[in-house]
Amino acid sequence: MKNTVMIKSFQHGIRVQLDPDADFKSIYSELIEKFNASAKFFGKAKLVISFEGRNLNDEEEEFLVNCITENTDITVSCIIGRDEMSDMLYVKAANSFSQNSNSHPGQFYKGSIKAGESLETDSSLIILGDVNNGANVSASGNIVILGTLYGNVHAGCFGDEKSFVAALDIKPTEVKIAGCSEMMTEKAGLFLKNKAVPKILYIDNGKIMAKVIKTDTLNNLPF
Repeated sequence: MKNTVMIKSFQHGIRVQLDPDADFKSIYSELIEKFNASAKFFGKAKLVISFEGRNLNDEEEEFLVNCITENTDITVSCIIGRDEMSDMLYVKAANSFSQNSNSHPGQFYKGSIKAGESLETDSSLIILGDVNNGANVSASGNIVILGTLYGNVHAGCFGDEKSFVAALDIKPTEVKIAGCSEMMTEKAGLFLKNKAVPKILYIDNGKIMAKVIKTDTLNNLPF
């Protein structure tokens, strides 16, 4: 019998591989069966879920998440697509939140921030979408954007110089971290024109620095 659902775990999350040709009822039934069987293994974990192999609409996605939470003690913190860099950014952010939970507990925002909109939080923040031009985001801790940053952001807005901004692509007007600010221009060396690569911005010796995120980047930064 062909498996319509395969479950694989990664740090802080679960990948759920779905058969693209199976009917949704079969997937639903096997998902419940497999998560019931693995409920003790996952325990009361708070996990990221990635559904792969099949395009799901919002209703189907929500339905499957409810199946998981109703048949296990798992808390689904967010849903992400299959993207190795997104996973890495999430893991780094999650680790940062847990290490600094007393001062900067983390929050999620699902969706893009549009022009004219503002989002403020007294915690660290993961945005599952873009921050568009004309939008403003500020957080007392870190800001991690699983999308493109075009607008203005202010991490460490209460003065925490260990805060950082990370995004899958950074093309903003202005970035602030604690009391430091930087206009994102080619002259400043922080805006790489026509090159969409994940970057992280942080303070080093009183200035905002930018680095392209690679496998070992996050383990070699001064925060």
